[in-house]
Amino acid sequence: MDRGAAGEPTAKRAKKDKEDPLVRRREELALGFANARAKGKELGERMVREAKLKRKRLRRKAKKKGKRMVREAKERAILESDRTLSEARLSFGQELRSVCAELEAKNEDRLSHFRRLPSELWKKIVDEHLHHNDLFALTMTCRFFREKQKDLGWKVETNWNEYRLIDLLESGRMVSHSLGWFQ
Repeated sequence: MDRGAAGEPTAKRAKKDKEDPLVRRREELALGFANARAKGKELGERMVREAKLKRKRLRRKAKKKGKRMVREAKERAILESDRTLSEARLSFGQELRSVCAELEAKNEDRLSHFRRLPSELWKKIVDEHLHHNDLFALTMTCRFFREKQKDLGWKVETNWNEYRLIDLLESGRMVSHSLGWFQ
């Protein structure tokens, strides 16, 4: 036995040597298959990572493009709105001015006798027939009186203090802005 162990070929060893290239080839193929599978898995993972990065990049680009498109659409809408508004202002403004001028001329013709009141009559109306708060209400509502005030140079001031309403109620006179005054 010592001899067989020393390295001389025996029948078992010859059989092992005969099978050995096939076994080695099988092991090489199994190892190659495992390596190919690992490389394929690594390649697949790398491709998935690259695809995810590309998807993110495309999403960012699409998001930026979408935001840009929305911003441009808003800007176009604002410009169009401003243009339409300015055109409307020009056309309606001119028409409104002409209509107002015609109405004012018509009113002036129809109500011209109010303009011809002499200043003495206005003075009498103001001094004798109007209470101070009534004068304020008249100046706020009567366009002709306001214009006459400007012509005559009178300055209308309201005498107002916090106890004025209480004093008027106690004196029996109603405040000009009460329900009785409107009725």
